[in-house]
Amino acid sequence: MKNQYELTPEQRVEYSRHLMPCFKLPGGLSLKGGEGIYLEDLDGKKYMDFTSEQFVCLLGFGNREVAEAIYEQALNMPMVAPLHQTDLRLSLYHKLANVAPPHLNRISFTLGGGMAIESAMKIALKNVPGSRNFVTLYGGYHGTTFGTADATFLSARGAEEEIANESFYRFVNHAEHHFVKTQRAYCYRCPFSKEPGKCSLECAQSLKETLQHGVSGPVAGVIIEPIQSGGGQIPLPKEYLQRVRQICDEMGILLIFDEIQTFGRTGKFFAAQYYDVEPDIIAFAKGMGSGMPVGGILIHDRLTGFENLMEDMQTFQNNHLTYAAVMKTLEIMERDHLLENGAEVGAYMTERLLEMQKRFSFIGDVRGPGLAIGVELVKDPITKKPFTEETMKKLFLWCVSQGLFFQSAHNVIKLKPPLIITMDQAKEAMDILERCFQEVV
Repeated sequence: MKNQYELTPEQRVEYSRHLMPCFKLPGGLSLKGGEGIYLEDLDGKKYMDFTSEQFVCLLGFGNREVAEAIYEQALNMPMVAPLHQTDLRLSLYHKLANVAPPHLNRISFTLGGGMAIESAMKIALKNVPGSRNFVTLYGGYHGTTFGTADATFLSARGAEEEIANESFYRFVNHAEHHFVKTQRAYCYRCPFSKEPGKCSLECAQSLKETLQHGVSGPVAGVIIEPIQSGGGQIPLPKEYLQRVRQICDEMGILLIFDEIQTFGRTGKFFAAQYYDVEPDIIAFAKGMGSGMPVGGILIHDRLTGFENLMEDMQTFQNNHLTYAAVMKTLEIMERDHLLENGAEVGAYMTERLLEMQKRFSFIGDVRGPGLAIGVELVKDPITKKPFTEETMKKLFLWCVSQGLFFQSAHNVIKLKPPLIITMDQAKEAMDILERCFQEVV
């Protein structure tokens, strides 16, 4: 793969002093390019990328159709001010409303996930008079902007070892907006010591009690990832989400789904459709733009939306390069049946992992759905004591050496490849992972 910006080794060392790295752990690659589901490093070695580059490149790398759509738009109007309309803008909003849950049909774009959550918060505050609070779940990850950081598990006092900048989070925790966290539905490690399928949804009752007694003042919204990612790749049970929907209705609180990482990964466009639960607001980002910066919200038609441009005005929210990429991405996903492919390949990968679980007792839990897979590793299946960070790093580096790149959340391996992955590629990846379990552990 040709790289027009190729540097000498000496230049790379010199130029790197300008970087402010964000990744603490080793294993980041120096890349030349990418094609399909593969990344290529400076030495020409290829890696299957099961992170889709921060879960963004749903169609993989080097998609010519998306590139051409962006190029054609760049020759016309790469950027259009938010006050102007174009046929591309109108067509995209109409298309997105038609693939979304039926009543979530008004849309506002942002430039990324954190800002999308902030937009959702503004709508919630506007529709629940007198409110100023939000409730999120333990393990939730909703952004790192000043507006969203306190909604993210990294701001919890119990996670001080994970806080990247103590002064930053100290400021966030004293901001004027208020986030209260409550128990999540983590079935493998049920906080109420119940067995899956044999409980009374105590986790949902805990949420209700938090809303009733644990928050000072009216609550504007409950913000939930239907499938937690940073907190451990945890799919919340359908029955739990249905009960949360009922609780929010009973108490006049909006239900906000953070679908920033779930778009297209469950076999449906939105996890709300997979779970058959209708939230009031969906925040989206990441994969929808196939690598272009994207974010936004879909709101229920019963809600009052933004009525003045200055309520949520962002210079680049009407970015037509992104719009072109999103339109082409949606077109390809439908034409090439990529939702079905993701569900089918994801089911195969999950089945392979369940077979490995019979052989390797340290595979504590295998979680889906689709191509949103989590593999929780434990020292002992009875005590469920997690693998150490050192062991997780050994597993990761071994897989990287064999050409498989993934991301971990604590003691959970996250497997989230592009939707274009084939069965043969999935088999190769599972073979690598199985050898890794055999040889490293």
